[in-house]
Amino acid sequence: MPRADDRPTPGSGGRPTVMVALSNPRTEGALVALAGALAEHRNGRLLAVHVVTVPDQTSLEKAAANRERLDRSSADLLAAAVDDAAAFDAPVETKTVLSHRGIEEVFDAARTNDADAVVMGYGGARFAGGRAEGSLDELARDLPCDFLVLDGQRLDAGEVLVPTAGGPSSDLSAEVALALRDVSGAEVSLLHVVDEGEAASGREFLADWADGHGLGDVDLRVEAGDVGAAIERVGAGYDLVVVGATERGLLSRVVRGSLASAAIERLDTPVLLAERPSDRSLRERLFGGR
Repeated sequence: MPRADDRPTPGSGGRPTVMVALSNPRTEGALVALAGALAEHRNGRLLAVHVVTVPDQTSLEKAAANRERLDRSSADLLAAAVDDAAAFDAPVETKTVLSHRGIEEVFDAARTNDADAVVMGYGGARFAGGRAEGSLDELARDLPCDFLVLDGQRLDAGEVLVPTAGGPSSDLSAEVALALRDVSGAEVSLLHVVDEGEAASGREFLADWADGHGLGDVDLRVEAGDVGAAIERVGAGYDLVVVGATERGLLSRVVRGSLASAAIERLDTPVLLAERPSDRSLRERLFGGR
């Protein structure tokens, strides 16, 4: 069983809960900035959770015996999160969890705390340890809520690009873009990639999609050609690229150390991967729908 820091925390009071899973002081500020903007946008609360992954060969009791050092490092990380969260209009709570189970613990914490969204770092997603590939896929197929995974140590909300072909994960990407625009002042652009000769229909689709997601006033870009190459080429000019989930599912891919595509991995621009739970087929989740 995991050991948790059971600090008295108020209930959510009916507010949506945005949980940020922290593991690295270098990424804490960026993750809290993203989670805080989303929590304020949703009129919700922010729950900062420090998941301390204990090696299988070390008992949780032995790890807890070194509690003074653990408490100090965890307290420092969570105190920084509270300080950074003060920039947002959302109450913040904190929790520390000791666990052998890593990524499963993030899922359990999301369920236990009735999280509506989880924000975590790409490096932090490698909580999986030695789990078998099949069990990772099973875990990733049962997302308890929206998941956002940031590949990068900083979050610059200056200019944000959202590629879209429709679908539920693109809906989540749009919501994140709205939050960053309305809360953090980001300038948002939308990108839709089409085959040669389909620019007109692609622009019509993108304009309709933007209007339907409260983004009718943003810059619309339609590019022809390969999707990955277009995202790589256009995304290089932005501060953040928000990409919907891929065919195999977000969590199973990032745990293996693979982002959405080789083209996206080559981007120097930070990438935010978004996945919204859906019963749609893998093909629909990959390509979306109009």
